[in-house]
Amino acid sequence: MESKDIINSVLDFLKFKVNNDTCTPEELRNISDILTKELDSIGTIEEIAKFFDVSEVNLRAMISRKVSSKPKRRVYYKFIDILKNVPDSWLKKR
Repeated sequence: MESKDIINSVLDFLKFKVNNDTCTPEELRNISDILTKELDSIGTIEEIAKFFDVSEVNLRAMISRKVSSKPKRRVYYKFIDILKNVPDSWLKKR
């Protein structure tokens, strides 16, 4: 099994557990800690806009108003910083 398949399987299983409310509070805390503190997912404006199915202009406007962290290397943004600030309407599209 390739690394990509392993990662996708683990993420699918965690998503299944979270969606079905079968995670313990400790598991949820651990997952949250890993995602917010340990994982450094970065993406371009284009990638993140496609992920949320919004225009790059809307994403840039939201970032300029709400995201306090600076982009890495001027083109990559930390996904978790953007995720914390996206409007609920963007999340409902997913």
